[in-house]
Order: sequence, then structure tokens, then C-alpha cells
Amino acid sequence: MKKIEAIVRPALRDKVVSEIKKHGVGGVTIHHVQGQGKEDPPLVGQYFSRDMVICVVEDPKLDAILESIANVACTGEKGDGKVFVTAVSDALDLCTKKRGTTSI
Repeated sequence: MKKIEAIVRPALRDKVVSEIKKHGVGGVTIHHVQGQGKEDPPLVGQYFSRDMVICVVEDPKLDAILESIANVACTGEKGDGKVFVTAVSDALDLCTKKRGTTSI
């Protein structure tokens, strides 16, 4: 399993979620985040607002989902965002007690 954390423009959040859902992903988590890119001026208190879409996916779906996110979230302008992928060794559904990929 892989965890995808996609930081995207707020106006494109729903399109990103829609694309992720098309690949059969059961759920997503959304956070409103603020930050600065590497090339942004390091001014204290000046951050850009973005949304972070988080989901855990089965390994075979990863490349297709990343491509879909890039296709809808890229405007070609500075500040489009980033996607981070990390390995998930296990997962647990608190109510059903299912573990691993059956829990997602």
C-alpha cells in the first residue's frame, strides 16, 4: 500500500478527488494547508493556501492515480503543488478490525 499526499490548488481539489475516486479508491482526507515553495521568498507570515488530498491506495493503482492527479492539477504555473508518496506497512479499520488492503 502507498499513501498519496497531493498538495493542490483549492480550486482544483474536487477535480483531483474525482480522478482518485475513478480509480476505485474508497476514501480520501482533505486538509487545508499553508506553506512556501523552495523558490518563494522566506517572509515570515506569508504563506500560500493549498489543499492536501490524502489517500491510501493499493500498489498496482499508484502510477495511474499519480498520472491522473498530474493531468488535472497542473496549470503550468508556479505553485501548482507537489505529490508525496510513502509506503504504508499496515492499516486497521477501527470498527471492522480489518487490516491491510481490506481496510482501505
